[in-house]
Amino acid sequence: MDKKIMIGVAVVAIIVVAAAAVVLLKKGGDDFSIDEYPDTYLTVLGNAEPDLVIDTKDVKAIEKFINNGTADKSGYKYKDYYMYDANFDKKIDQNDADIVAAMVHCQTTGDWTDCQYVYYVNVDKEVAKYDMTISEMVVTLIAPPLDTVLAIGGSDLVVGTDNRITTGKYHEEYETALDFDRLVDVGDCKEPDLEKISTLSDTYNGVNVVCGTQKTYGPTMEKVFKNTDVQVIRIGSWEYGTTLYGFHTLAFLLKQVEESQDFYAGYVGINTAVKEIVNTVDPSKKAPGKIGAAACYGYLDELSLLGFYTGEYTNLMVLEPYDTAEAYLGGGESGGHGDTITTEDVSAMYQKYYLKNLFLLIGTPFQIVASEGDTQSSQNYMKNIYKTWSDKIGAKQMTDLNISISGYSFSSGVSEVLNQLIHCYYLYNEEFLAYFDCDTQAEAQDVLAHYVDWYCESINIDEKWSFYGEENGGAEGTIGMNLLYCGEDDERNILYGVVSKKG
Repeated sequence: MDKKIMIGVAVVAIIVVAAAAVVLLKKGGDDFSIDEYPDTYLTVLGNAEPDLVIDTKDVKAIEKFINNGTADKSGYKYKDYYMYDANFDKKIDQNDADIVAAMVHCQTTGDWTDCQYVYYVNVDKEVAKYDMTISEMVVTLIAPPLDTVLAIGGSDLVVGTDNRITTGKYHEEYETALDFDRLVDVGDCKEPDLEKISTLSDTYNGVNVVCGTQKTYGPTMEKVFKNTDVQVIRIGSWEYGTTLYGFHTLAFLLKQVEESQDFYAGYVGINTAVKEIVNTVDPSKKAPGKIGAAACYGYLDELSLLGFYTGEYTNLMVLEPYDTAEAYLGGGESGGHGDTITTEDVSAMYQKYYLKNLFLLIGTPFQIVASEGDTQSSQNYMKNIYKTWSDKIGAKQMTDLNISISGYSFSSGVSEVLNQLIHCYYLYNEEFLAYFDCDTQAEAQDVLAHYVDWYCESINIDEKWSFYGEENGGAEGTIGMNLLYCGEDDERNILYGVVSKKG
């Protein structure tokens, strides 16, 4: 079992990433709309040689483009080369090569005076301008962007968060990672207190609001904070499965590239293991009629079907099951966090679209907090959700349907590789055990424990939290993690703590 277990924490030197979809731009004067993300996770303009660094190779690529006359040809398509346009003036010339050369120098010296502004593609597929000379201090809105900041080594940069973190049920999770004595509560993540953010900017000579899409989080911030030292960084952290775009771009903007590499190495290691396991699965298991799957947010009173907008859906598709949701939607799209579906819809997916595995996710912290009155993040709540929908759907009559439930704090954002790994263990159990040379489910769960504990350590919440609960020999104070509940009689159940015991 030792031969592969360290794959998640080995230092992996990776600078080239797999290409994403082709970039399409619509040109109309100075107006541009980007339909897909660039073909690099580091979306800072000037990254002409699409990899994870801005270096002399990018300078050479831009100069080659200029010297071979491509820039002077009326037939060339700007849409194919806009990442060469470092100053985003809608043309590619020597100025862009000079700016990228200055960026390379500034990364070495740490002084960005000679290259003050950079441009990057944000989660809304818009090119945003960023001043590299203003403070790196951070306010985060909602947990996934906060986790991204922690993963790039930026815990000391966080000076404000939304009220879910400062006063809500997530507070206990982050108390070892953040200095709550100095942390300012900026209110609701969707409509934050802009005055408090402005005051923080005055205190720290500038502040960055790290968050998601403009439609959802503080939609007026760009307008309100225009020409101030408050900068809004809208990164991919859970939307559309764009976590790595946000991770690498944020690390560059906040000057945390070196600090972010250990986490990225671990991320790549886990993701690679998952893909290798999936590649060992007999293709017939993933064909229609075999292992159809769908993901839903689960509430006591409704199910919300998840589609391409969410990281949870993207993570499930990494495992390559037959996509029951897409087949059911018939080319339509699941909107927002999802579309409410009925028990009849579930029955239709089961009968017509090969639904075999229904993955339910609930909004709880990464760890289960069983404090008095905190029913939503307790094990009993998860089990109640599981039983409620098993009964409503009539799962006993659907003999081939499996239902599982987990907390979505670890299912999108930088923790998404744990979601992939744990659901890989659940979905392709035989192949998982073989890959890690495990003879028993307990041994396989020890493998999962290794990676979960690595993640907790990576974002500085390991002093209190661990895979196994306190009563199972874990860290003091831990009473459970909401990783996977799939029924009391299922050996793959890994919901641990004071209710479920290892074994």
